[in-house]
Amino acid sequence: MSQHPVIRSISLAIGVMLLLSCHGPKSYLSSDQAPLLSYSKSMCFGPCPAFSLEVDRNGHVAYVGRANVDPIGQHTGKWSEQDLLKLAETAAALRLDQKAGTYDNPLITDLPSIRLSFGGHEIYDRINGPDIKAIYTQLDSLIAATAWTPSKPSSGDKHR
Repeated sequence: MSQHPVIRSISLAIGVMLLLSCHGPKSYLSSDQAPLLSYSKSMCFGPCPAFSLEVDRNGHVAYVGRANVDPIGQHTGKWSEQDLLKLAETAAALRLDQKAGTYDNPLITDLPSIRLSFGGHEIYDRINGPDIKAIYTQLDSLIAATAWTPSKPSSGDKHR
């Protein structure tokens, strides 16, 4: 029993739209994962930038600069809905959902790592990771442009 050509075309169009919506920009912003986005770079034996940040779905950013970055220490900031949408568009264009995974070689010791989690898709990139430089560049630019406010250490934190 065959379908009418119009019904078959409509079914195909709906299927394509559903498939595309699964990895579209809004899918990155609608994740139930908290934080919505996290991004960090680790230290190495040289002057590698080391920091971590987390962004919630309202654009509140928590940043900790560790080494070879400005600012150093705990800071908070705010990214706009437009900033988050641009990041989600970049992630969708790069097909971040298909590149999630661990890219590592534990036999090589002096390599910094990059961790990125966005919309429920996580990448740990220490060596030979996917080409997603566009989103790293975008994140680094947002970090540089953010007006950071130093965070007060919690009562359990002590400075020596």
